[in-house]
Amino acid sequence: MSELEQQSLEQSDCEDNKHLLQPTRNHETTYLLETVDVKPVTEEKEEDVIQKEKPPSRRADIDVIIIFLTYGIYLFHLSVIYFPANRIPHSNKYPNLTSISRDTSEDPFTIISPSYILEWFAGFMYGWNMPMFFYLSGHNAYSALFRRSEVQFRDERVHRLLVPCLFFLIVGQLPYSVSYFSPRYPPLEISYWDYLKNFYANFDLQAAWFLWYLFFFFQFMTYWFTVYHPAHNTSDGTEIVCCGSTTCCCSVRPFNCLTRFFCCLHFLLKPSKSPEEFKLAVSKLLGGPFKLALVPAILLALFEVLHNLTPYLTIVRYTFFAVFFQFTTTFSYLLIFVLGYATAAADPLIRQTSKVWAWSCFISGMVLCTLFGVVAVLDTNPIQYGTDMGVLGGLTRGSGQWLFIIGAVSLAREKYTEPKDWHRTFREMALPFYLVHQWVINPVTSGALWVPYLRSFPVVLAITTVPTVALAYLITKSGSLRYFFGLPPPRGSFLPGKRLRGFVPVLVLAGVELLCLILANTL
Repeated sequence: MSELEQQSLEQSDCEDNKHLLQPTRNHETTYLLETVDVKPVTEEKEEDVIQKEKPPSRRADIDVIIIFLTYGIYLFHLSVIYFPANRIPHSNKYPNLTSISRDTSEDPFTIISPSYILEWFAGFMYGWNMPMFFYLSGHNAYSALFRRSEVQFRDERVHRLLVPCLFFLIVGQLPYSVSYFSPRYPPLEISYWDYLKNFYANFDLQAAWFLWYLFFFFQFMTYWFTVYHPAHNTSDGTEIVCCGSTTCCCSVRPFNCLTRFFCCLHFLLKPSKSPEEFKLAVSKLLGGPFKLALVPAILLALFEVLHNLTPYLTIVRYTFFAVFFQFTTTFSYLLIFVLGYATAAADPLIRQTSKVWAWSCFISGMVLCTLFGVVAVLDTNPIQYGTDMGVLGGLTRGSGQWLFIIGAVSLAREKYTEPKDWHRTFREMALPFYLVHQWVINPVTSGALWVPYLRSFPVVLAITTVPTVALAYLITKSGSLRYFFGLPPPRGSFLPGKRLRGFVPVLVLAGVELLCLILANTL
């Protein structure tokens, strides 16, 4: 659920892997490679930078948020099974008892159906859970760049994000396919083999979609991050920095046109020529309680409304606009990702403002996300939003997610000030837990949903939580295999290796995935 995937490395949560977190001048450490492409920083200049701004220390509040947020994602996916009208493809569904041929002795007065409550809870969680992960990911990028060059940071994102995505595409589809054997009405009319091929015939990341988004966000925005980072841009120039140079949008670097476009946006169109001016721009646009709460909330709400109205625009034949607005959720995630970085850069001011208004923002966000959950229950067909529901859902989710996030992070920061041992243990388990929780939920519920009483939510919650936690813990202790789940391998591991700057596993996984796509679409 992040964000989810990087703070365990960035905050050195594995003592055995501290050597992976330090810059090196040899070419044996594949996570951190020194190249000539990095902006040179001399020893003296680096000391000056550190004196101006030291790297942030490990924050216990972010550990705690990610731990509980990850388990919240697990509850979200488990709740989806009990929706009255579950429309998620390949998801197990709580059976309509009147449609099952076998007799059942379940008494509706002894089993209270939680379906609508769970649907509201899932809607409430959907309002802010993934945006929180993107926000924390951008926030953590700021501290990570104190210890890595631009190239080192990009390479690490490949190992921590792209490798789990490809591994999940190849291996993770098998546990999902077990949903074929769950109760269905009407029953499926295809074989299990055909059902399994459907998983491999499409580039369906399932729960790992978040890592895929995050990987591309980092690749697009890393250059922009380094331009406005005190450890990477120490120039005292007087000209406006655009795309990392003084030439607007036509500079040689960055090479990617999309990256140049986002660089030229600066921070909400406020130009800056140095990290210090970037902080001033953030302070000017988000300074004060009303700006901090309303400016991002309005922008995010606008993106959400446009996305929700996409089907309506298609119906009235505004197809061109519909195609564009279909991606506005991506823009929303990218915006909150950038906001995470910006608020980390201007942390003293943001913390002072959010500390005073923390409870107000948190309560307001709770109310708005609660209303969004009600919209999710009342709307009978969210795939085709009507204009009223689309506007209401977009306004409540877009504004509610931001208010909830800044309020929750500020309150947690005041509550959890000292790192604990259990923080480190469960924080390291967070990413594996997120990736494999449906590997447990799908097989278990495929069988449990056939059995009276065993299929009730409290029982299923109990019998899936324990094995999921155990599996995540075993992954953290699996040696080199933990590399495939986004965790740094132990010292001396043969993964990712030294050849091709450590990218051999990525290339092999990409080749296998391409072969799976070809075979699934031709057999």
